[in-house]
Amino acid sequence: MFLVRAMVVVALGAFVVTPAAAAAPSLTDEVRKTMAASDALVEPSRTHDGWVFGSSTVPLPADAHESPRSALFVAHNVGKKWRIGLEGTAGFAELVRQAPREVVSDSEKELFTGVQPLAETGLGLPWPQGVAWWMGGGPHGNSGQSRPFSSIDFNGGDGRVLSAGPGKVYKSCIRGRSALVKVVHANGLSTTYYHMYDLTTLPDGSNVQTGTYLGHIGNELPCGGSSTGAHVHFSLLRGNTHISVNNQTIGGWTFYEGTQAYRGYAMRNGVRVNVGGRVTNYGPS
Repeated sequence: MFLVRAMVVVALGAFVVTPAAAAAPSLTDEVRKTMAASDALVEPSRTHDGWVFGSSTVPLPADAHESPRSALFVAHNVGKKWRIGLEGTAGFAELVRQAPREVVSDSEKELFTGVQPLAETGLGLPWPQGVAWWMGGGPHGNSGQSRPFSSIDFNGGDGRVLSAGPGKVYKSCIRGRSALVKVVHANGLSTTYYHMYDLTTLPDGSNVQTGTYLGHIGNELPCGGSSTGAHVHFSLLRGNTHISVNNQTIGGWTFYEGTQAYRGYAMRNGVRVNVGGRVTNYGPS
């Protein structure tokens, strides 16, 4: 049986770390140190023959309105040393290519290492096409006022949150009936969905399509933070890095940030919808 003893997730690529001796820091301690977060969660989901695939997530303070910082990782134990790759880095792609299929499937290898054009988002909004939801909070940072403004808050309809595009689904910071849900898309973008409950039961790495059910809007805080009024905190990323939604077209609407976080508006064919207005999902853009 393979026993995970120590690992470090490093954002600059693949690095080598010597596994801990009996009295040395544990895997969790090492990851927390690397992420500069004393309470980071480390969740290996697959292990085989010295290889590990999983996620690491930094919980939020109780007064933060945002989604937690999270990244997938691949680790390989070689000669009692660890090679670590964090999602979105060259080291991650290198280890993904080398990892056995029991840890990273062939379709995941293609997803994580393929050529990824980024001309369009190719995304819809996270609810059924043709239905309007409320834009309760306009473009804002993943931590509210922080840049880039990568997140938008939505609520409405039957509350069922759907995947904004095709890809593979992953859950991290799993607690009770909730988690942070991420969909990794083939064009290099990822979307995350926070505050939901009654999550999909699909295992990590499962294929999803545009419109696949992910969860239900709520006020859930599996990784901390705060929430007022049931909604989904929807964020746009490239790799594990949040990117601005300003001037991005999603669901047929082009979103623009305001002078302050949570302001802004959406435009389509000369029609403007401000914060507090209803936005119809016209499907992938």
